[in-house]
Amino acid sequence: MNRVALFLTVISLIGLAFDVYFYHGVKSVFNTGKYSSYFKYGYWTVSYCYYLYSVITITLLLFGYEAGRFGKILGQVFFFLLFLPKVLSSVFLIFDDIIRLVRFLIGSFFSKDVSGRTAESGISRLRFLQLSALGSFGLLLSSLTYGVIKGGYNYTVQKLKIKIPNLPKEFEGMKIAQVSDLHVGSFMSLEPMKEAVNLINEQDVDMLFFTGDLVNDKAEEALDFIDVFKNIKHKVYSVLGNHDYPEYIYARDDHASRKHNFDLMVDIHKKMNFDLLLNEHRIVERNGKKMAIIGIENWGSSFSKYGDMKKAYEGTQEADMKLLLSHDPSHWDLQVRPDYSDVAVTFSGHTHGMQFGVEAFGVKFSPAQWVYKQWAGLYKEGPQQLYVNRGLGFIGYPGRVGISPEITVFELTS
Repeated sequence: MNRVALFLTVISLIGLAFDVYFYHGVKSVFNTGKYSSYFKYGYWTVSYCYYLYSVITITLLLFGYEAGRFGKILGQVFFFLLFLPKVLSSVFLIFDDIIRLVRFLIGSFFSKDVSGRTAESGISRLRFLQLSALGSFGLLLSSLTYGVIKGGYNYTVQKLKIKIPNLPKEFEGMKIAQVSDLHVGSFMSLEPMKEAVNLINEQDVDMLFFTGDLVNDKAEEALDFIDVFKNIKHKVYSVLGNHDYPEYIYARDDHASRKHNFDLMVDIHKKMNFDLLLNEHRIVERNGKKMAIIGIENWGSSFSKYGDMKKAYEGTQEADMKLLLSHDPSHWDLQVRPDYSDVAVTFSGHTHGMQFGVEAFGVKFSPAQWVYKQWAGLYKEGPQQLYVNRGLGFIGYPGRVGISPEITVFELTS
């Protein structure tokens, strides 16, 4: 069976299981007359739409047809708005069922009243958990819906100064912008990226770093966006991210397809006027002082390692300052800090901040931190620094909640 079709089948079956479980867990809340019918038919009408979509998509995949961009995004919206909130909210219902089981066991051995009523509210504890499940479902649904409609396009500009010890005065005050993880395959139109490019062009910077993941799966996704990114007025240095290699689409032994994708990706960067660094570097010189901009292909803890830091670094030894573009932030701890201590700042992306979290009132949290030690913002270890950009696009969940898409502007200072 097609890998994607198999994945969608498994996800749909898991979704169906939670769909049935959640419905039976909360339906008694709507057990009065017409409200019971409204809830029942409304609930299953919406769910059936997703199952119809799944059957059609899986059938097409089995016959060799791939869902278009609209079909993929529609499926993602269905999953993240209809099923993910049900899965997460079912935690309350699972707790409810545990209480029911405990009550049953206690009632089997002891003749006691274990109805579980709360003195303050006068409602049963089980009803309280049902209402909690419905409340959390509503909160998650509204938050994720906002993220799809607005949050994924709330482009923000982060400005900060980076202090670099022994920074040559020739580079004092230099401004560098960074964007990452565009994932243009997730957009239904060119307009969001046109808006982002306009915002990038408004920044008074000397150059722009793009730290990978131009597409989701295939280089072809970026063809329509070439003219959009050609309009960036700044000098752009770029590297590739894990999604820029078609590992999720083509088999490992399909060398011809992989080479075609790689060659097309390189050509697209060239047409966008991006200076793509493939395990190489560029030297920027001011009054005899040299800054090395090093860029490597994707290298991280969890994905294929295409990067060759030794090759990219060679020839930069005499530079007065070294900056590194490396898509995956795990590269910093695993290789850069222990082996290349003279790299002043590493610029990464990759994590997206998981596109979900909280960054307000002194609180900084995202599930991304359970996977990546460095997941968003600036990190320091001794004289070396790492900045993890939150990304400008999105993938999977077609939006963002609490983690805004980011354009970063750095000012170098001593």
